[in-house]
Amino acid sequence: MISGCVVLRNAGNDSSIGGEIMAKNIIIYGSTIERAFNKLQDLLDNMNQKNINKVTKTSPNTGIFTIELRNGDYYQAVRASDNARGYRWQYAYIDKDINQELLDNVVLCKFIPEYGTDDYWNYDRNFKDYYEWY
Repeated sequence: MISGCVVLRNAGNDSSIGGEIMAKNIIIYGSTIERAFNKLQDLLDNMNQKNINKVTKTSPNTGIFTIELRNGDYYQAVRASDNARGYRWQYAYIDKDINQELLDNVVLCKFIPEYGTDDYWNYDRNFKDYYEWY
């Protein structure tokens, strides 16, 4: 299993392999934790509430805001900094105000394609379909 991902058994959708699919780890990178929290709140406000399994939110001072969907997808707000090096992602929302050094050394290098997709086996870091700017 890839670090940072959850294996769902017998979930039965088109991306399953041998009855298993990988839930996506979706990171919202902000130049500040407040910007990441605001973006994740915008996403939450537009989600179908029936699809949400769990929401954990504290103040930006403690820096915890996560959303877990029923399909296993996991959203997490993170401030882009050297402390964010351990976060791996299959999709990301990236703050346009993050400086280039952090973008190259902390954010973009942590992309991991979904296991079982063509991108996983033919990985060439051409992954513009896996993130968006805000």
